[in-house]
Amino acid sequence: MAYDNKGAGDSRGNRPSNNRGGNGHGNGGYHGKGGNSRGRGNGDKGGFRGSKGQGGYKKRDGERKFDRDDNRGGYKGGKPQGGYKGRGDRDDRGEGRKFDRDNRGPKRDFKRDDNRGGYKKHDGERKFDRDGDRGGYKGGRDFDRKPRGDRRDGDRDFKKGGYKKDFSRDERKFEQGERKFDRDGRKFDRDDRGSKRERSFDGDRRDDRRFDKRDGGKFEGRGDRRFDDRPKKRFDDDKRGFKPRRDDDRSDAQVDDDAPRSEYREHRRKGEGYRGTGGGYRKPKGQVHVTPARQAACAIGRVVRERNAYVAEVTPAVLAKFQGISPEDAAFATKIARGVTATVGTLDEFINRNMKTPNDIDEVVRDAMRVSAYELLFLDKPAYVVVDQGVELVCSVAPKAGGLANAVLRRMSESAKTFPFGNPNLSLQVLARSQAFPMWLAKRLMNEMTLPKATAFMHACNTDAPVFIAVNSVKGDFEQIEEAFDQAGSLLEPSEDVQGCYRVKESRSLRSADVRALFEAGELLVSDEGAQTVAQLAMPAEEPASFLEIGSGRGTKTILLQSAAHRAFGHCVPMTSVDDHEFKGKILGERCAAYGIDTVEPLTADARTLSQKLPEASFDAVLLDAPCSGVGTLRRHPEIRWRLKPEDITSMASINLDLLIEATKMVKPGGVITYATCTVFPEENEQVVERFLKTKFGEQFEIEEQVQTTLTTNGPDAHYAARLRRRA
Repeated sequence: MAYDNKGAGDSRGNRPSNNRGGNGHGNGGYHGKGGNSRGRGNGDKGGFRGSKGQGGYKKRDGERKFDRDDNRGGYKGGKPQGGYKGRGDRDDRGEGRKFDRDNRGPKRDFKRDDNRGGYKKHDGERKFDRDGDRGGYKGGRDFDRKPRGDRRDGDRDFKKGGYKKDFSRDERKFEQGERKFDRDGRKFDRDDRGSKRERSFDGDRRDDRRFDKRDGGKFEGRGDRRFDDRPKKRFDDDKRGFKPRRDDDRSDAQVDDDAPRSEYREHRRKGEGYRGTGGGYRKPKGQVHVTPARQAACAIGRVVRERNAYVAEVTPAVLAKFQGISPEDAAFATKIARGVTATVGTLDEFINRNMKTPNDIDEVVRDAMRVSAYELLFLDKPAYVVVDQGVELVCSVAPKAGGLANAVLRRMSESAKTFPFGNPNLSLQVLARSQAFPMWLAKRLMNEMTLPKATAFMHACNTDAPVFIAVNSVKGDFEQIEEAFDQAGSLLEPSEDVQGCYRVKESRSLRSADVRALFEAGELLVSDEGAQTVAQLAMPAEEPASFLEIGSGRGTKTILLQSAAHRAFGHCVPMTSVDDHEFKGKILGERCAAYGIDTVEPLTADARTLSQKLPEASFDAVLLDAPCSGVGTLRRHPEIRWRLKPEDITSMASINLDLLIEATKMVKPGGVITYATCTVFPEENEQVVERFLKTKFGEQFEIEEQVQTTLTTNGPDAHYAARLRRRA
């Protein structure tokens, strides 16, 4: 192969040598130690990946390796001219090849120890100097093209074949004459930029930047631009719309218990939660967003269950632990707690229907679920609110039970749509379930009242009890009391049967400062009209010299009796009040003093053996406030409904008969005794009196008067009283 050496070849393949000779265009093979032999060779056919004959491979030791028998050019010759991957004639390429796997010789190491140039040559580092001539890596350049001068990095072709337009943009015409790529006409050529230390950025740096290193880190504000000046388009986005500023205090806004999404916007503004990529609200782990009212209701229910206590007794103490709870939340918590206690049996049945293993949940979790179940079945609350708050409430008492609560509450919300699971007019069981009454109690009420009356009674037991007040005639002035309620926005409806008894039409007026002052002064007390009816009946028309009260409790009827005496006789009467609990006697004494009554003597004794404490036939009038099932006061004492057992009624009736016999021993000849209960069952009322009259002691007495109030929606509770007079 002949060479016309017009330029010296670099041994490392960095500079091409313009070696011309032979026929046919082609590029030399791999760049070897002696340089790149580029030029015209005597190839017979187009070489590998060539269209025209390519130059041969420069051999060192005679035999060319990787040569083919068709005298084609070297391996990976120059760039193809006739299209991509032009291979020429490929027939019979297997003959004469020395590419047998068994005869390939020793394995060549990655650094190419065959003295060839190229990548990572052992005797020197390959250089990619952009300013010099490049070596022949993957063949030389195509010299048929027009020389372009010094090549820049961005000027190389994207493809191996085909003509590509020159990337150089120096010949383009611009409107302002000189080519410019930046603000102040700075040249774009990389070689003309100079070193980084010599460059200056003063020309293209904006003057309104907030932070400048050249000023020593001085921070400069952005002027008067505010958060609200951003484009309004962002605020119209549903997912990434306008959010209130975190320092925007809206704590005075009214909170709706039925809308948890609006209740806790303040928490979200204060950073207690964050928004994920989907735009939904995610609460931080371990934090719950449940209303204080529901938390308080759950706490009351737990205390009632654990202590077997009464709701009215524990509610004030539990609410006191929730500091800052509003009066509205306190009222709502009391309503839920009373409702849950009154319907607990039906709620548990409903919860169990929606669980596979209802016995596996903890009692505290069940307490929380009862609150949600009560809202679903007996309160007009949206299902999504109940489910959301129910899950939060369960998480507040048992964080690990949140998943269970979510699944169960969702099933409960769907199941509640078909409650009570039948027609109440066709099934007594469905009727009992719809009114949240035990089956045995509903059946007994129906048998003793008839079905329509029993249904009305059960419905009234599930309503809010009306508020009745009694005016203490010892200290109270009715005109002043009426004026205070008028200013509070409530009218007083007087009772038709009881003097000094009024129904408060607007119970919220009881929170008025003037009205509360009347209670604190002992001029008023809250008492049901039925209880006032019993007290009025028990005080005889003639003034008694001595009065005995059995079962005084905390003194409500004691005050009613003395008020009736003061109204009838102008002063209080001497009274002995008996109870079997000493602490109740202390409370009674304190209350009597607050109401201006100083003629009452508390006594702690067992009423079944009262004759051992007091002389017989020593009182002109006796009131036996007998213990009973309390069915007539279910709406005021909701815990009775599901604690009461069928045998308790018979047991109470037997005990009351013994108490009545013992109490009659205390009555003087010609005196009176009043037997009173707060139940609706004749077995505890009329039948006890009838049984007493048939006894040896009962032969001396006769019924003088009986009263029985009926529990209605806006009326009094169900009370029974019979006044008997002893023959002289």
